[in-house]
Amino acid sequence: MEQTITTGGSDGKSNLCAKSNANRSVIQTDKIMQTDKIMQVLSSASMGIWRIIIPEGKEPRLYADTNMLRLLGVAPDSDMTPEEMYKAWGVRVCRDELPRTRQYIQDLKDGKSTELTYKWKHPTLGLRYIRCGGTGYNDEDGNKVLEGYHYDVTDIEKQRQQDLQVVNSFANTYAAIYYIDVKNDTYTSYLNNLPQFAKDLPHSGCFSTSKLVYPNLLCNAEDRERMLAFIDFATLDERMRNRNFITMQYRGVSYEYVELTLTVCDRDTDGSIHHIVATIKDISAEKREEIDRIAELRENIEANKAKTVMLQNMTHEIRTPLNALYGFSQLLCMPDGSYTEDEKNEFLEYIYNSFNMLSMIIDDVMDLTDVEHGNYRVQIGSVAVNRVCRDAIQMAELRKQGPVRMYFTSEVEDNYTIESDSRRIQQVLVNLLTNACKHTVEGKIHLHLSTTETPGRLTFSVTDTGDGIPVGQAKEIFKRYKKANNLVQGSGLGLHICCTIAQKLGAEIKLDESYKDGARFLMIL
Repeated sequence: MEQTITTGGSDGKSNLCAKSNANRSVIQTDKIMQTDKIMQVLSSASMGIWRIIIPEGKEPRLYADTNMLRLLGVAPDSDMTPEEMYKAWGVRVCRDELPRTRQYIQDLKDGKSTELTYKWKHPTLGLRYIRCGGTGYNDEDGNKVLEGYHYDVTDIEKQRQQDLQVVNSFANTYAAIYYIDVKNDTYTSYLNNLPQFAKDLPHSGCFSTSKLVYPNLLCNAEDRERMLAFIDFATLDERMRNRNFITMQYRGVSYEYVELTLTVCDRDTDGSIHHIVATIKDISAEKREEIDRIAELRENIEANKAKTVMLQNMTHEIRTPLNALYGFSQLLCMPDGSYTEDEKNEFLEYIYNSFNMLSMIIDDVMDLTDVEHGNYRVQIGSVAVNRVCRDAIQMAELRKQGPVRMYFTSEVEDNYTIESDSRRIQQVLVNLLTNACKHTVEGKIHLHLSTTETPGRLTFSVTDTGDGIPVGQAKEIFKRYKKANNLVQGSGLGLHICCTIAQKLGAEIKLDESYKDGARFLMIL
């Protein structure tokens, strides 16, 4: 703008105009110097300056300063046209960033001043993180003009992601983190994933006041006194030097067990504790594993005790049939006429039963050995279930004692078949029937096959009128070496082996606890 001041004479007017032009020149020089300084700052910060012109109906054109060319990986003496320059930038925007960058360009075209950080593939450096800021306007020809800066923030972004990983790792490791100023009796919460704490405790405040609420929120009633003693800072220095922790059940709904840890950050010159970091960690999984290990250890101890008893019983049980085999064999070797034919037949029956008893004990031990060594296999094929049941009855018939009726009934036709292992099914049924024979001296033993008791599955049931199973032993009797009655012969392995076979066949073995006239075992296949 021309500045003119009119005075009394023409000479005065000329002098004033000269002074005005000189002032304007100084101002323009100052602006150029300021611009140069700004450009020097931007250049030293490795920031590129760009301009995009978008003519109506034509390809966008990208103009860049030297820094911008370097950041784009383009040589300063490149003969690329502005249109090619724009394409070279656009094709290297990462695919997942395209919607955001398109929206960014549209915002600039709408005249908004905005900034965006996005992923971009440098031609030689690979993946980079770029921060762009700028604005837009219309020039005299009606073209959209976008101007701004381009800044490589890869190192900053990588550091931010690392920091985020650290924060997330803390969040995944700890349920809550508190920074406690012991000297000033204040605290600040930096992380709190405990729903009760987040609702009832403020983010920061007086620790001595909050710690009265603390135990009520964190632990069950039986642990409160222990918790209050743990967070009593009056005795804290006597109990710890650097670290102290306590474990308890959490009374909230998120975690089952938590561990509270106090870590000393620093001390005053007199040695008293100044700052402490308190963390609460979810240890539910570790605690459950510990409980399971203890339970397994106790079970193994009990199993070893039971195994010792079993071996003692087995020694007696093996000796009994062996003595019978030896004794009655000797009697049969006596001279003719020493015993009648009926007596000899009775001796043979004793020998046969003793052999069966020995065979059963040996089979149980061999089966258990196969199970423990992972050699227990099943062979799937077509199984005529009624025939398997009748064969099991025939094998177990010789082991019943006293006037006991053993019989089989079925709800399916004889031509009914399934896909399974007939030998293993028969083994389970023989074990269940033999077990019933041991405990039943009169009455009946009934094997029944049902399709209706458990809809959609076959249910094999062995029902007897024997001693029954004592209350509370419904699950114990399926464990190794467990026997409902130690006075009854057996190794304590039969039912355990039945469970193993059932598991291999996809079946289930259980005791019908509602039956009170003896015992009723079910195999549901």
